[in-house]
Amino acid sequence: MRRLSIVLAACLLTAATPSHAEYPERTIQIVVPYTPGGTVDILARKLGDRLGKAWGQPVVIINRPGAGGSVGAEVVAKSAPDGYTFLLSTNSPLTTNLTLYPSLGYEPLRDFEPIILAGENPLVLAANPNLPVKSLKELIALAKSKPGQLNAGTSGNGSTAHLSLATLNKQAGISITHVPYRGGVPSIQAAMAGEVQLVFSDIVPVIPQIHDNRLQAIGQTGLHRARIAPDIPTLDETGLPGFNITAWIGAVAPKGTPKDIVRKLNLEIGRALKDKDFAEQISAIGIDPLGGTPDEFAALLQKEIPRWKQIVQDAGVKIEGNP
Repeated sequence: MRRLSIVLAACLLTAATPSHAEYPERTIQIVVPYTPGGTVDILARKLGDRLGKAWGQPVVIINRPGAGGSVGAEVVAKSAPDGYTFLLSTNSPLTTNLTLYPSLGYEPLRDFEPIILAGENPLVLAANPNLPVKSLKELIALAKSKPGQLNAGTSGNGSTAHLSLATLNKQAGISITHVPYRGGVPSIQAAMAGEVQLVFSDIVPVIPQIHDNRLQAIGQTGLHRARIAPDIPTLDETGLPGFNITAWIGAVAPKGTPKDIVRKLNLEIGRALKDKDFAEQISAIGIDPLGGTPDEFAALLQKEIPRWKQIVQDAGVKIEGNP
């Protein structure tokens, strides 16, 4: 009888212990902190389709834009830590916004469980064809001969493009004037029209203009040439060693999400990123697939937060008010 009681108690304890072996059992939400149609949104929808087919459960994309991604990030930080809501975002709400905004409703290292580093998206520095430069070396020489007289368009104050320009100025010892626009496409159009002489842009929308000779490519901002533009050199390899400003994309869940669920999400997303067809699809929208473990992504966040803090401070960028 005593043995029977022990066995029954063990069975009851097992039954009372939460099990996540059946995850997912219902709809999963991927929160994208940007408007529909952008790079992250497209990636989220492709990943959602893969996860839905793999697990037989619906995956819906929730767009919650605002404050450079901080609005959507806060939504996820305050969601139930059950694995049914997670964030897919660029680095901005997880790194730069901590310094850009005086007050956020979350703290990345405290409020999130890293899932996976999905990919990176470098920018391209391009020039109006009438500007007499075809390389980084020529641009730096011209900028030094005309301090403050050259200007560059970006997608806005505090954007990755703005921080790329600030880093270029610092590393090259030049002073190209920043001209912010309301989005990446207007800044590209301004460069083609000659309103500004240069532009830092996301890679996909600027490639057609470069191929049509309406803009001259100067260089990419990552340490490696993007798959979509292997013919455009990096700024790192053409005169500015260590230049590395990319908009990486990662997935995080609310703090406290069970480790086994985080691992399951990591493995399934990682499986998609390693798939040749999937990798080609996201390379076409400018994302070079990455991957790795949750611990590796957590270690990256630990390094990236102070690195981007320094970049923002060097750029002297401040955004007044709360996000």
